Amino acid sequence: MQPFSITLFATTGDPEAIRHVDKSNWSGYGVVFTKELVGSLKQEPGIAQAGIYILVGNAAEETIYIGEADPVGDRLKNHVTNKEGWVWGVYFFDRNHKIGKTEVQYLESALLALAKKYDRAILLNKNTPTEPTMSPAAKATAQAFLTDMLLILPMLGINAFTPPKIKDVTEQVQPVGSESGSFDTIVIPAREDGFKEEFLKQNRWFAVRINARQIPKLKYIAAYQVAPIAAITHIAEIESIVPYNDTGKYMINMKRAATVIKPIPRTDSSEINMQSSRYALRDKLLAAKSLDEVWV
Repeated sequence: MQPFSITLFATTGDPEAIRHVDKSNWSGYGVVFTKELVGSLKQEPGIAQAGIYILVGNAAEETIYIGEADPVGDRLKNHVTNKEGWVWGVYFFDRNHKIGKTEVQYLESALLALAKKYDRAILLNKNTPTEPTMSPAAKATAQAFLTDMLLILPMLGINAFTPPKIKDVTEQVQPVGSESGSFDTIVIPAREDGFKEEFLKQNRWFAVRINARQIPKLKYIAAYQVAPIAAITHIAEIESIVPYNDTGKYMINMKRAATVIKPIPRTDSSEINMQSSRYALRDKLLAAKSLDEVWV
């Protein structure tokens, strides 16, 4: 694999606003945007060309929608009002105009296939497009374009199209603290979309890294809703913990809908990090008035 450079240019000086993505030795170009700023894309490069785009939301791991359009700008404008579950996105086009309608259709089908293969994201796509009929030269052009896209996307925080790196999972879940190490509950951090769609509606949670040796100990799952709520608010009895495809992670299924509990908040002075799951004791959790009292 050859070294390469990525340039990320904040067009307005705001690192969370519209940004341009440029890769060395590539005729492709990307534009990153938020849902609120789609109306401002009309002056951005490539907006009137054929393009491939990915819309990203917040869920258990990652929620994505993959699409293509010619021109790409009209479709993105339509998605602001007609597509829920996303907060930001990125579109790619070719500055040499070698990526047209057929090529972006190929890119869409290829990205969907990769996302399903690795299963690292929740796909919002309801349909599965077939690979278009194209000449060998056009397909080679599209495949080369895709190769460069796959190098860029993880650097933007989109990991749905790359295989997971299987690591030693013995320390993937933070321990109970300085106690004896006994626990019966796993507390998972949840963003709003994933919490509503998966934890509450589907009575499950994925994808969680757990040491397989610890699975027999786990009887309950509790949900910590991230900021602005920043509190443990629900708990449920676990029915089963099963491998989540070939990701090296697990899906946790609940016996029944989660029970609402008195919120256990993370105080402003707390040193508890809830960026990843933590083991806990159910009785101690239910008696706690703050996260610190769960893990003292």
